[in-house]
Amino acid sequence: MKKIFLTLIVIPFFVLLAAFKPASTIVQFAAADWENSKSRAMTEGKLYFVDFDASYCATCRNMDESTYMSERLASYINKNVVAVRIDVQDFDGVMWSQQYEVEALPTMLIFNEQGELVKRIVGYQSADDLIEEFSAIKTLNPVPVPSIGNTPVPTPTPTPAPIAADQPMSKTNASNNPSAALTITSNTTSNVAVAPNPASTGFGLYEIAVRKQESKGHGVQVGVFSSYETVLSQASVFKRRYSKKTLIHIDKYNGSVVYKLILGTFNSKREAAYFRNDLRRDNVDGLIKDLSLMK
Repeated sequence: MKKIFLTLIVIPFFVLLAAFKPASTIVQFAAADWENSKSRAMTEGKLYFVDFDASYCATCRNMDESTYMSERLASYINKNVVAVRIDVQDFDGVMWSQQYEVEALPTMLIFNEQGELVKRIVGYQSADDLIEEFSAIKTLNPVPVPSIGNTPVPTPTPTPAPIAADQPMSKTNASNNPSAALTITSNTTSNVAVAPNPASTGFGLYEIAVRKQESKGHGVQVGVFSSYETVLSQASVFKRRYSKKTLIHIDKYNGSVVYKLILGTFNSKREAAYFRNDLRRDNVDGLIKDLSLMK
C-alpha cells in the first residue's frame, strides 16, 4: 500500500481535554481490587469488565470525556456489569498487565458470568460499542489466557517500560445514512416541500487544509488511531495546546488503515527529544520518529 504523509491544519469545533483525567465519570468503576470485584461479578451473575489505564494515555482521557459520560452505558453497567479500572503504573497494575499481556492502551478485557475471559478490546470504544460488546458476550466462548495462576506472584523485576498509549485498533460508530433530501411536488415555488431537518449528528465539524509533507527531519508520535474522526479530534487538542505542526501519517496495521498522529518537524533527533520531555511534563508520552522513513 502506498503510504501517504499529510500536514493537517485543524481549527477545532470542539476541544477534548486529552491529558487530564476528569474528577469523575458517570460510569462508576468499583473501588475493590481485582479479585474481590471479579468474585462479586460471579456471585451476582454479572460480566466483569477491566479497563487498563494510565495518566499519559490521551485516548483514555477521550473516553472519560465521551464514552464514560454516557447515561445509557452507566445504566447498562449498573445492571449487568462489574467494572474496574487498572492503572498500569501502579504495582498491582504492572502485575495484571503483565499476566494479561497488555501491550497498548487503552486495553479492555471482558469476562463472562463464570469469570472466563471472552473478549479483549484495544483502542477507543464509544458507549454504543461497549454496550454491543457486552450484549454479545453470552454467545462467545472463552479465549486463551496465559497460564500463570489466578493471582500473580510479585517477583523482583526491572521497572517495565511504559505501555504504549493510544494504539489501534477498534471501530467507532459513524453514521452513513444520507440526510433527508429536498422534495419538489410542483413546478411552482409555492409548492416546494422541504423535509424536516434531521437531528444533529456526527463527531465534530472542522475546517482543514491538507498538503503533502516532505519526508525529512524528526517528529514525536503521540498516538495511533483506527478512525479518522478520532485522529481529527486528537489533532485539534494537541494543535491547540502545543502550537506545533501537526502531521498525520496514513499507514496499515494488520491489514487495516491506521492514522499516526505526529507533532513537529525537528531538524535533529535531539530537538525532538527536548519536545518529548515537554510532553512528558504534561503526562503525555510519545515516540521519536524519523520522518524520512515515512513516505
